[in-house]
Amino acid sequence: MCSCCIVSACAQRDDNALTVYVSADDYVAKEVFDAFTAQTGIVVNWVGDTEASKTTALVQRLIQEKDNPVADVFWSSDIMGALALQSANVIEPCQSTVTEQWPASLKDEGNRWFAFSPRARVIAFNPEIENPNELSTDWWSYASSSFADPRFGTTGTHFAAMSMFEDRFQRFRSSLNGAPMLGGNAATVQAVIDGRSRFAMTDSDDVFAAKARGHSIDFILPRHDDVSGGGTLYIPNVVCVIRGADQKDGAEAFVNFMLSDEAARILARSDSKNYPVQQSVQSEFPELQMVDPLVVDWNDVFEVKEQVISALMQSLNTNH
Repeated sequence: MCSCCIVSACAQRDDNALTVYVSADDYVAKEVFDAFTAQTGIVVNWVGDTEASKTTALVQRLIQEKDNPVADVFWSSDIMGALALQSANVIEPCQSTVTEQWPASLKDEGNRWFAFSPRARVIAFNPEIENPNELSTDWWSYASSSFADPRFGTTGTHFAAMSMFEDRFQRFRSSLNGAPMLGGNAATVQAVIDGRSRFAMTDSDDVFAAKARGHSIDFILPRHDDVSGGGTLYIPNVVCVIRGADQKDGAEAFVNFMLSDEAARILARSDSKNYPVQQSVQSEFPELQMVDPLVVDWNDVFEVKEQVISALMQSLNTNH
């Protein structure tokens, strides 16, 4: 499904344009694409998908198109999408001065994907009802919160990361049986706004967007462990070049732009309020400082994700 396109409409496609598949929200993506086109003169045709399954659906589409690629670039709002494409040999290295200088912790060893501007996994609550100073700072105590369907999006990624804490995750998973599972992260936030849920496990951007619309909603950043590197999980956006892409130069230019300070500022200023990873930009957004992020090996998380989700869904179906 083509949700929106820049400059040329879907029915009037510019064959010389850069084609980007994107799972970030439309309102965020459009501003970024506008800025990229203004800076480089490169027209962008972009393809999105629905809230409930956007990353998963686009990844499946890219794999299906592997032998005859349509997209030049994939901008994923969940790092698992890039790892799935890497596993299927759908993406290829991008070499540039910018990518060579990008921190090793934020890119694949073979320069096939590059991470930037994460969102935080948070516990949302209504500040008119809850006193944030009295809320638990331990993630494991929020198993009764509403949560999004883990088969799609960041909830499954988060649960897979939590499964690395084996004993605690088993107890946590058992406690989820009484919690409401909703379609997506935005739906969990709405459940708190409507008073149907006291707490919601969700992404920071959904809470920021709801606050911008005037709703009484806020979040805390609980920890997974008391040790250094045991804080909340920050799930990055990722950009990668599709193997066999027609517009190689444009694809490289787009990757470079997405790793730029300008793109980080756009994403931090947006209603999504993504956390900038560049120190030069972090100082401009003191409210978006990442505090002791949970340290994870993303490849390990990817390896166990499907197994964790399958076991969880079986448990939920058995007990409902």
